[in-house]
Amino acid sequence: MIVNCSFLVRENFEFIEEGHLIIENGVIADIGDGFLSEGINAEEYIVMPGLINAHTHIGDSFAKEASLGLNASEAVGKNGIKWGLYKGVNEQVLLNSMRDSARYMLNSGITTFADFREFGVDGINQLKIAIDGVPIKAIILGRDLDTVDMDICDGLGLNLYQLDQIPGDFKGRGNKIIAIHAGEAEGEVKIALKHNPDIIVHFTNCTEEDIKIAADKGISVIVCPRSNVSLGVGFPPVKKLLGKGVNLAIGTDNVMINSPDMFREMEFLLKFSFLGDEIEAKEILKMATINAAKALRLNSGIIERDKAADLIFIDKNASNLRYNKNLIATIINRCQPENIRKVMVDGKFVMDKDIW
Repeated sequence: MIVNCSFLVRENFEFIEEGHLIIENGVIADIGDGFLSEGINAEEYIVMPGLINAHTHIGDSFAKEASLGLNASEAVGKNGIKWGLYKGVNEQVLLNSMRDSARYMLNSGITTFADFREFGVDGINQLKIAIDGVPIKAIILGRDLDTVDMDICDGLGLNLYQLDQIPGDFKGRGNKIIAIHAGEAEGEVKIALKHNPDIIVHFTNCTEEDIKIAADKGISVIVCPRSNVSLGVGFPPVKKLLGKGVNLAIGTDNVMINSPDMFREMEFLLKFSFLGDEIEAKEILKMATINAAKALRLNSGIIERDKAADLIFIDKNASNLRYNKNLIATIINRCQPENIRKVMVDGKFVMDKDIW
């Protein structure tokens, strides 16, 4: 397969206005300047890596805005409203709402999402049923599992009161991801760091020492700015984390609180940063692609040889995107699901609003 197009390539999102991608067996085999005479002509599109939503709870999709105005403890804490809502929901409604969120993410250019899935084996199986037939990749991080059940998911996604579920030694973890919620209150990050997770989600209330330890240990951090502000827990120190070399990704968190729309998340982060430490648009886009792939151990998130062809095709002539002076900032600030015309996962078109 040959795609002639404009695209954002490699780690620095170099813009090639007229170029081609050769895709073979689901991966990018070659990248070049100039259009080729044969193959798919995608000259009306800007092609970029598919977005990676690095932290979600799509199980909450049945209860949108149920926690409006509540703080973190009241909404999603150990005794939060969330758990009572789960007790009353019909399972088919739960499955349908999760499927809707997965479809929405794919429609808005997300090719992979990572989900903290509650309720043990049953919860993991519910998510798998919900996304069956939806061609989006899922990293499933479970909890409340026996060791023998770890094979059905990609790792653990835990709260601080569940840290006893982490295997006591690195060998016991195998190749599974260990991710911990921490930082919505002071002192939480310090506790999480002692357990040497692969990922800490939020990292909102942290110290300079916490940041240094995370950097030294190579722990990735996933921030959820809209969720943090909505729940009144502050704002993650994104600029400081980047400055210390922490691998930083971004996620939309609970669907009960936010839409699982990465463009809205990136826009919010970019604009909020102007109140303090400004963050470059390119760095934010990396958080949603390259950095997220690193955190979640994915062979994607970048247009580069031998990487998975998880790509999105943006209408380059869309009225809300034309005449821009900063393409990456425009994509972050203005791109809408309607602008994502095609989605490719592992070299196959899985969504096409403009049938060729």
